[in-house]
Amino acid sequence: MNFFRNFLFIVGAALGSSVLGGVFGAIVAVISPEFVRGLASTSPESIVRWAAGMGMIWGLFLGTAVMGFSLLISTLVRLTRALESNRSKDGKSND
Repeated sequence: MNFFRNFLFIVGAALGSSVLGGVFGAIVAVISPEFVRGLASTSPESIVRWAAGMGMIWGLFLGTAVMGFSLLISTLVRLTRALESNRSKDGKSND
């Protein structure tokens, strides 16, 4: 069950970041279309849609990476605590 919960955390973070990235890309395209046109290799028909799509893709990548890293840190902390508690139990039984 822990694996499934962590998987849902990663998917949720990726989708949330994707939405935020898309909104951010669209806002940047509305405020500064020249900047976004300079980033595009071809001239897209709708610069706002292109920027929103690119923002969603990068948001998806970054959200997945950040949540995966957070879960890795959380797992390492839990593992360290479990190993510490095991050592303290072993140390008391030897006395």
